[in-house]
Amino acid sequence: MKDKKKKGIDLQWQILIGIIAGIVFGILIYQISGPGVSSGPIFLMKVFFKYAGDIFIRLLRMMIVPLVFASIYMAVVNLGDIRELGKIGGKTVAYYMATTALAVLLGLLLVNIIHPGHGIDKEALAALNISTSIPHEVASQDVSERSAAVIIVDTLVNMIPKNPAAAMAEGDVLQIIFFTIFFGIMAAVVGRDSKPITDVINGLDMIMQRSVMAVMVIAPYSIFCLVSAIFMDLGLDALFALGKYAFTVILGLLLHAAVTLSVLVMIIGRYSPIKLFKALSPAIMTAWSTASSAATLPLTMDCLTQKAGVDKKITNFVLPLGATVNMDGTALYESIAVIFIAELMGIDLTIGMQAIIFITATLAAIGAAAIPGAGLVTMGIVLTAAGMPLDGIGLILAIDRILDQFRTAVNVWGDATAGIVVGRLEGGISDEIDTK
Repeated sequence: MKDKKKKGIDLQWQILIGIIAGIVFGILIYQISGPGVSSGPIFLMKVFFKYAGDIFIRLLRMMIVPLVFASIYMAVVNLGDIRELGKIGGKTVAYYMATTALAVLLGLLLVNIIHPGHGIDKEALAALNISTSIPHEVASQDVSERSAAVIIVDTLVNMIPKNPAAAMAEGDVLQIIFFTIFFGIMAAVVGRDSKPITDVINGLDMIMQRSVMAVMVIAPYSIFCLVSAIFMDLGLDALFALGKYAFTVILGLLLHAAVTLSVLVMIIGRYSPIKLFKALSPAIMTAWSTASSAATLPLTMDCLTQKAGVDKKITNFVLPLGATVNMDGTALYESIAVIFIAELMGIDLTIGMQAIIFITATLAAIGAAAIPGAGLVTMGIVLTAAGMPLDGIGLILAIDRILDQFRTAVNVWGDATAGIVVGRLEGGISDEIDTK
């Protein structure tokens, strides 16, 4: 049995092969068929690939509600002393706020050094038929009438569910987290009489963990289909036309992940970032492919616990919260995108306006939902705060999907580093697995 396992290819390599093959195949089909194919064999293949990828994402998202409920409940009841919950929660929120602010600051520094909006080929942009209409996601949220402060206050107030069952049915993770923490605290207060329901929820937790591994069997094939479908539609024309902007965003994301977050892992977490990356690579690549930190949450939790050696009581609390409120990659991207849009429109942003962008992007990222495209809504908030028109979002929509993949991967990496840092501070990392 052991020999057979050694001969097999690890999951992260299978996923990587699926990603690379998907990119190559998708671009090849795009070059053959061109954009806008609406009939014929290639169109049918695109539809099939999109559905195959969507099935995988739906399977992952199907597990989010029961997994978040069970994992957080078990984390709370296993703490022993409820006061520990406040300590862990305080350290987690402080870490998330600090890293988000550092991400925005890095984005502002890079965009002011590189100036991606200068020297852009306007004719190439026009050839892409870029629409300047306000995206539906932004228009439906009345972004222009809601400040970042209002968004944050609404987020905090709306954490308390009017109906926990409705919150679970709608998949509102923040409300589920709040209710589960409250429910877990009350179960701990009740004590022995709550043991029967704790045993049931513990069984649910075990079932969901096993379910994650079952679904990941099809991950390489589904991710191949998912990535192929993306590049069949995207091609490379838009990426080349907006290359300087894309380069600035991706460079910022890489620097934040490889330098800022990795240094925090080494210094505070006393953990090798290379080892952590190896442990988290299946989750990071899945996040890149799906562009959803929520869909990746079940796998992220499994990797951090089983491969990185972080105590479940830390992982089960830090990661679900991070998948909802920790958006380092999104915040960095928004700080760069807003100034890029300003440069394209010929708007000169003063230091004071950039300070507003810094504050707003940091706060608005907390209100971003852990789903694909949520960054567009918070982008609208930042644009409004800077006094810029919302139709500027249309200038970057052509490559938003591919950049969304990169920033989601950084979001997931940020959640994982929080698990390491908080785990180390709380003595929740296994010395047997943690070898530098």
